[in-house]
Amino acid sequence: MSRLIERLSDTVAIDFGQFMVIDLDGANGQPEGTEGLFELADRASMTDWFLAGANAAIISSQAESWHSVDVTVERWDGLPPDDTDQWSRSETAEFYSSSGKLRLTGVHGHSSEKIIDLCEQARTWLVCASVRPGSGAHYPEEGLPEGLEAYRLRFWPASP
Repeated sequence: MSRLIERLSDTVAIDFGQFMVIDLDGANGQPEGTEGLFELADRASMTDWFLAGANAAIISSQAESWHSVDVTVERWDGLPPDDTDQWSRSETAEFYSSSGKLRLTGVHGHSSEKIIDLCEQARTWLVCASVRPGSGAHYPEEGLPEGLEAYRLRFWPASP
């Protein structure tokens, strides 16, 4: 049975309806011939709500185009237990990470200070992105609307 190794909670801004998970190497560590961030972003805006590739994953919101969301990121040593019935949507994809260190960021660079450490460089992971309604919409006088959505990203090693 798989074990949860690490869990990180964070808040990230949805800019223009999206946020990203970016490897700290950015495009510098992408294997040759893989889809770049801009190609991934173009495809994400036209098709799926979650796309992952080399050093980047893009998550598109179904809520307002500008708000903050709670995100939980988990690292597992194998396939996590299936609880996708507790989420509105879930999608699994391959994610290559060159540095093994990731950061949540808005599409215009409003990055989190927290680092997600996968503890292995140059490795392919599987990641399951899940979303459900948040704790309840709150519209502060100053700042971003919040509580509209909650996300979870679960990473585990792809088969060697």
